[in-house]
Amino acid sequence: MAQKKISKTRKQIHAEYENNELAGLKQNQTRARSLSVGTCTGGLIEVNMRGDFSNLWYILHPVEAVEVMEQLAAACGLQIAMRPKQDFSTWRSWDTTIPSESHWLGTAPWQLDDEQREKLTEIREKNIKAIEESKDKLLNESKDES
Repeated sequence: MAQKKISKTRKQIHAEYENNELAGLKQNQTRARSLSVGTCTGGLIEVNMRGDFSNLWYILHPVEAVEVMEQLAAACGLQIAMRPKQDFSTWRSWDTTIPSESHWLGTAPWQLDDEQREKLTEIREKNIKAIEESKDKLLNESKDES
């Protein structure tokens, strides 16, 4: 029985199938199987991606980690409100002027009811007034010295 002659095009198709199969195998070797996040001393955050054949990691500063959290939330179609922890384990120097009774600071305006909006406005006005008074005091002190 005579063998059918295989065309050049058919040979190219088989070669492409083999190339795609090889590329798929190589791709699976570099695919991450898990993602973990943890601290790595000095206030830095480590992101680790574990694969079958290798691991990748990246070190983030806290500000960069916050940006990643926002990007993840946005990719999920979410808007998140963030505020610093206010307990014994907080050691980073975030904004310490936040009043302790304002647990809702950092939320979007549409998440607040009227009473909370009024409280927030009062606190903001009080803070602005305190800042202006301290600026005036410093200006007066510098004038008195000269």
